[in-house]
Amino acid sequence: MLGKFFKPKWQSNDASVRLKALSTLASDSVELIKIAQSDPDSDVRMEAITRLSHLPTLVQLGHTSGSIGERSRQRVIGLAATDHHHDHVLADVFHWLQNPALLRSISRDTLRGVKLRHQAIAKLDDQELLFNIASSDASKEIQYIAAKQIHSLETLQRLEKLHGKNNKRLRQLLKERLDTQQQQQQQQDLINGLCADAETLGKAATWEQEKTRAKVLEQRWQKLTTPPNAAQQQRFQQAHTQFQQQLTAWESAQQQRAQQLAAQAQEQAQLQSAAAAQAEAAAQTAREQQEREQQAQAEERKRRQQQQAQQAEILQSLHDSQQQLEAQLEAEQYGEAIETHKTLTAQLKNAAFLPSRDLAFFQRRLQALAPVLRELQDWRRWGTDQVRKQLIETAENLRTDADLDPQERAKKIHSLREEWRKLSTIEPGQQRALWKAFDENATAAYEPSKQYFVEQAQQREAHLAQRQAICSQLEALNTDTDWQNAEWRGVQADINQCRKQWKEAGTVGHKDWKSINERFNAAMDALETHLKAERTRNWQARTQLVEQAQALLALSDTAHAIEQAKALQTEWHITLTSRPSDEQRLWKQFREPMDALFARARDERQQQHQERNAQAAEEARQADEQRQRQVEQAQQRIAAMNALAEQSTLNKQSDTPADEQIANRTQGELLCLQLEILLGLETPAEFQATRLKYQVAQLSETMRSRKDTYNPAEHALPMLKQWYAIGGMPATALASQTARIEKIRAAL
Repeated sequence: MLGKFFKPKWQSNDASVRLKALSTLASDSVELIKIAQSDPDSDVRMEAITRLSHLPTLVQLGHTSGSIGERSRQRVIGLAATDHHHDHVLADVFHWLQNPALLRSISRDTLRGVKLRHQAIAKLDDQELLFNIASSDASKEIQYIAAKQIHSLETLQRLEKLHGKNNKRLRQLLKERLDTQQQQQQQQDLINGLCADAETLGKAATWEQEKTRAKVLEQRWQKLTTPPNAAQQQRFQQAHTQFQQQLTAWESAQQQRAQQLAAQAQEQAQLQSAAAAQAEAAAQTAREQQEREQQAQAEERKRRQQQQAQQAEILQSLHDSQQQLEAQLEAEQYGEAIETHKTLTAQLKNAAFLPSRDLAFFQRRLQALAPVLRELQDWRRWGTDQVRKQLIETAENLRTDADLDPQERAKKIHSLREEWRKLSTIEPGQQRALWKAFDENATAAYEPSKQYFVEQAQQREAHLAQRQAICSQLEALNTDTDWQNAEWRGVQADINQCRKQWKEAGTVGHKDWKSINERFNAAMDALETHLKAERTRNWQARTQLVEQAQALLALSDTAHAIEQAKALQTEWHITLTSRPSDEQRLWKQFREPMDALFARARDERQQQHQERNAQAAEEARQADEQRQRQVEQAQQRIAAMNALAEQSTLNKQSDTPADEQIANRTQGELLCLQLEILLGLETPAEFQATRLKYQVAQLSETMRSRKDTYNPAEHALPMLKQWYAIGGMPATALASQTARIEKIRAAL
């Protein structure tokens, strides 16, 4: 009730009182922040903002509209120069800080936040200041940011000499600027060159060439990557326009001259047309006869040319074959030479229409080489027969080699037969005599491989039956399963087992593989249809659980939310898993709100524990204070009784009339008796009878009151004070009563 009389002035209901009280609040105090944020009076809020120095609050208010926002933004700008502790906040509202002096101050200050300095430096155009920052700042990043704003290449080169060895980005910046300057210079040279070329148009008076050159220059001008300046644009356009004027004048003159010549030609043509008409009829007959003769001559020439071309082609082919034959003999390529000789002989038989002198030349050359070729053929025949004998011997060795792998044996026998075939095409020789021995050995050597391949075929049949059984098992699983009440983990296990058996099954014949593989894939696809539907259903159900779990975060009753979370956990069942990454992501989404709830409950329990501890501590403190007050009160009572005792001693030592002493003794004995009864103390023997009589007299009164709550000490203290107030009494009585009073004080 008294709180309203002692409420701080800044909480007053009177706005003028609150306004005056603002000067008593610290610039960053919680009270001033609260007033700036929510005071109902706009003038008070404006004044609070003017005095406030807490930048985060000012930035928050600065985002509002109206005068409050404007005043807050101005206050932020005013504090930005001196507040170094909230640069991260200032960086987010940098667009407010557009004062040039403030930007220069922030740019130079090495104690300011790096991000804020970056933003401030990016706004600078003072080249000298930028150079000072880039040359003196210890941060390589700041050096680079400031250097990027410098326009002068000379200044950049000075910076590169200062920091280039230690700042790679500074070196790279200088290189980029040099490259850019070089490209710009090249572009300027190109632009000036085009202007100069445009100014020479029309000087040579070769107008058609100049017209083409003007179009080329115009196209090159349009394709410039760097736009020309106004002077260059004017120079080029002026030269181009001047040339177009000259060209137009020349074309007009040429057109007039052409018209004059056309008129003259037309007159001459009219004169000649009459004479020409007369001669045309006579010439027509001669032309027709001449055309027929020319056509016959052309056909004859064409036939002779075709015949000559064919003869030349055949002669060239014969010359090539002859040169190839001689070259092969020279290089001792005798097998190739024999084949070339056969080809050349066949070509001569088909070239009987060639001139006789050409045929005689080739025949003489072949006759000269005939002895050598016959000898070579004999040697080749002999060598071929020797190779055949070696093949027979190899086949016989294969026949007796029992340790050779069947597949390797079959490959070698196939290779031997292929070699025999090649020899037969090269030189028939005496192969008929040797063939029987070779074939017998090769056939006998192949017999183990043949048996092996028969066994392999039987194994492939067995593998085919195994794979057919797997397909039948999958098909039965599809038809026999109650898909509405399927035990999905068991179904998945059966499918995985069949898939494993399929991978472990052996090979089958090539002709059987396609059909059995298609059957397996069809059975798997049919099962996957059900699995996919269940996987989708289960995924959607768990996705809904995730949404419900996330919705629990909005509940204020954490205990109730946790109970529901536990219920959701019992509903989380995975019938068929999706991809591991998706499962991990979904489980994480489900667990995150759960973990947040349990963390919130843990925090609340911890908070409650802290509150209980704080309450217990407060109760203990209050109990201690109560005990201390009781001790102090007891000490005060003892001090008061001691003072009364001292005063009583003085009173009882004073001169007192005899009759008054008797009265005081009687009153004192009654008080002592009452105190002993009240405190349950023993009364001296000489007063026992009096005590009994007093107790009997007081018994009825006590029964009538029937007080349940009775504190003897509260009644004893006033009686004790009365005894101390009594005056003098006889010495014997005083000594007796003083002893009884000391026991009473001890009991209290």
